Amino acid sequence: MLHGWADEARRRGWAGGPTGSRGGSPPFRRIDGRGEPAADAGERGAAAVEFVAVFLALVVPLVYAIAIMADVQRALLAVSTAAREVGRVYVTASDPAEALGRADVAFGDVMRNFGYAAGDPRAHLALRAGCPAGVPSGCAGALGPGTEVTVVVTYRVPVARVPFVGAIAGPDFQVGATHHTRVDRYRGLGP
Repeated sequence: MLHGWADEARRRGWAGGPTGSRGGSPPFRRIDGRGEPAADAGERGAAAVEFVAVFLALVVPLVYAIAIMADVQRALLAVSTAAREVGRVYVTASDPAEALGRADVAFGDVMRNFGYAAGDPRAHLALRAGCPAGVPSGCAGALGPGTEVTVVVTYRVPVARVPFVGAIAGPDFQVGATHHTRVDRYRGLGP
């Protein structure tokens, strides 16, 4: 097989250099899979640069978007759970002062369970209790039988983040949940 290559080199005049008298080397050219000359040596390493550029341009923003959506989902779960729990502990309290204290404790506990710091300024709780229209006069305002309680919990998810630093000043994405419940109409009636 080598003899065939050497014969071809002599026939083309490669074996002896330009004049054929000296033992020069044949002009080697790389051939790609299609039988055409491969890329020039000046293009070596271009694939690695292109890979890094595409990685930075596509993958990094995609990972950032996934992280933001995970934070939004966590906040959605936190606010919906907090609204439900605050409503539940409010309507089972024995007096309005105890109901408000229990609501604050439940709100703080649920938010901490989802990884939010106590007193986070991005979290907000709004609670409204009152007698709905059409309820008999037995509804005593803040906590009487038939009182309707509406709990609204919101959280502003920060969108601007820096790796290893966390949230920075910038736009927020607000998520919220509303929970409606009523104090039992037969509450307070003895056996």
